[in-house]
Amino acid sequence: MNADEISRVACVGGGTIGFSWAALFARHGMRVNIYDISDEALSGANAELRGAYETLVEAGVMTDNEAAAALDRITTTTDLAAAVNDVDFVQESGPERYRIKRKIYRELDRHARSDAILASSASAMLMTEIQSATARPERCVVAHPYNPPHIVPSVEIVPGEATSAATVATARDFMARMGRTPVVARKECRGHIVNHMQAVIYREALWLVGNGVATVEEIDLAFRTGPGLRLALMGPFMVGMLTSPGGLRDTMLDRKLDHSVEDDIPSRVERDAPPRTPENMREWTRIAVEQMEANLADTDMEAVKKWRDRKLLQILEVIASD
Repeated sequence: MNADEISRVACVGGGTIGFSWAALFARHGMRVNIYDISDEALSGANAELRGAYETLVEAGVMTDNEAAAALDRITTTTDLAAAVNDVDFVQESGPERYRIKRKIYRELDRHARSDAILASSASAMLMTEIQSATARPERCVVAHPYNPPHIVPSVEIVPGEATSAATVATARDFMARMGRTPVVARKECRGHIVNHMQAVIYREALWLVGNGVATVEEIDLAFRTGPGLRLALMGPFMVGMLTSPGGLRDTMLDRKLDHSVEDDIPSRVERDAPPRTPENMREWTRIAVEQMEANLADTDMEAVKKWRDRKLLQILEVIASD
């Protein structure tokens, strides 16, 4: 099967990522089945779908009629066998636990067509570990989006050790057909590409909070009004090329080699800071979480999410205008 032949998709899991995948697939003409474990979960997915299409209509990306037609292409069910029966492509978005992922994939072995591609939204997990539970590991691949996938184009295609080249190519081409920007990882690693890099940002942000350098609010403000602006337009290496007259070589190579010992003196907080042990990282995380919860105690997070999605669409429009 090639990407152009895919017309029926199952989204296993209708939560934050799963409903958004469904919104994307249905918008691009796919018949979509959403599976989740309860009617309550599916009710929440339906509400999120309506809200997502409402935002796209308000932004002029879709018409009311197109949104209604997309919703008509979506079916919800608590029966996994019915959801994945006779579909071409399965997008699994279950909890990030190997035990749960393997259980889901064993069930997909029983109920999905033998030629269906089984893709996982796993954000940091290894497909090699997940596909070990199936009798068709060659059909399994990570297709990891950046939230929300019905708006943000990035999708990382990451094969496991047993994934076939044909599966990688079909998943890549299908995501391109859905209007996404697929990037195929050359090697498998935890966190893939984006989350591997993002983990560094979180680790350093927690260090700054835990050692009293700045609050979560101050860090968010500094990042979104500084590097966040540039990173919305270009990646870190291109940013480095424009940072100094000598480009990336000056920014990351020659200047580093030219540092004298006097120019590399750690601050007092760096000298006195406790090591990055798991225990200290958990404590710094607790401090950051408590600060965020206090800051957002009276905030309507659904309104924040809609604001985020509207702004993302505006940013994408600016980028596309070039």
